[in-house]
Amino acid sequence: MRNVIRAGLITLAALTLAAAHGAPVARTQLPNGLTVIAAPGDASRIAGIAVVIGSSMADEPAGLRGARAMLQQLIVLSSHQQINEQLTPISSFIDARSSGLGVNTDWEFVEAALAVHVEELDAGLQLLAGQVFGAQITQEQFDEARELVKRGYDISHESPVQDTFDLFRRAFYGAGPMGRSLQGDPDSIDAMTLEGLQAFRDAQYVAADAVVCVVAPMSADEITAAVTAAFGALPTLPAPPAAEVPAPPPDSRVEAGDAAGLVQASMVVGVPLPPVDDPKYIAGEMVGQLLDGRGGRLRRDLSLLQALGLAIPTRLLEQHYPIGVLPMSMSRQPFLAVHALCSPNTIEQVRRGLLRHLLALRTGGVTDAELERARRRVINGHLLANQRPVERALYLAGRGLFGLGDVDQAVAAAQAVTADDLIAVVDDYFGRHAVGVQMPAS
Repeated sequence: MRNVIRAGLITLAALTLAAAHGAPVARTQLPNGLTVIAAPGDASRIAGIAVVIGSSMADEPAGLRGARAMLQQLIVLSSHQQINEQLTPISSFIDARSSGLGVNTDWEFVEAALAVHVEELDAGLQLLAGQVFGAQITQEQFDEARELVKRGYDISHESPVQDTFDLFRRAFYGAGPMGRSLQGDPDSIDAMTLEGLQAFRDAQYVAADAVVCVVAPMSADEITAAVTAAFGALPTLPAPPAAEVPAPPPDSRVEAGDAAGLVQASMVVGVPLPPVDDPKYIAGEMVGQLLDGRGGRLRRDLSLLQALGLAIPTRLLEQHYPIGVLPMSMSRQPFLAVHALCSPNTIEQVRRGLLRHLLALRTGGVTDAELERARRRVINGHLLANQRPVERALYLAGRGLFGLGDVDQAVAAAQAVTADDLIAVVDDYFGRHAVGVQMPAS
């Protein structure tokens, strides 16, 4: 029966991918070092464009903590100003299926994305090439971006849950750069200079350390030619040397804080996973899905729910369940983490309960039904990340930065995972854990 279910999933995934994605993905490297991924698809007249750059927190020197967050704001401000002045690509604002240029700064990369009508693909590519790689920073833009980053820092640190996640990252990564705030800190932002930020951008945001992906109803050759016309003239500069990222602490650690306005305790408990480019990472994704969602182990454990010590009406549990697995990020040092709200008096009991689930595969194994449920959820997650052209472009560009294949390869990898693979990940990686906890301020 298990083989029949798995065969059905493979067939369904293959049909879905074939219908939505059309011709195979093509990868090319331009003379300036830029990696181009061309993904033909005839499901929409919208073209999705994504640029991913391998600039990480570790690349921000001591005097430029928060530089990438500053550049994110600068790119958004400058691109919106350009579109408003030139009215092109106008579809990025007037069509609900399109989107204005969006930028996201992660701990290990920066990504920018734009969705436009295919007739405006060339204009969209030119916009991204100029704004992400070429624009010079003006003093007015610099000052406005600095205020926006500082405001974003203040807003994010008003959230007790965000603070809990920050505490967890500090416990998990230690004093290294991956445990710091993405926005830097107010002192570093105030001390930053326009000249220093421009030099950082010129050194870090280079074609040789970037991937551009376009999903459009065109042939791979046509897409590659369009990207080459827009990005091929970027300077041929060497990719910056990879920054040295210290290994996370080998021992289990806890970071604690308190917050005014917090009624319950907020806790994140997490364990290491294999690197995203390790074939075992997909098994780590399945461990997460084994725990999460309706029917997952965390929801089925009523004793853990009772241990939270919260009075939550049953009708609210479906919409606001107090325990959940956090999204997994693409990282060379990733983690599987669970967030829970609980009574301050039960935090140790809840910590033990969450760890019990994270480590349960060591002794208890996994049933066939649980394995197939986790497999379906992982496959569905990868497929859903490819639904719209711009989402698919981001998916392919991000995976391309880490040397990974497209969604059909991710689905095939998930199909090959066995129960023994899940147990091996737990045995090999879950030997330490980190905890971030926020208590109500007295």
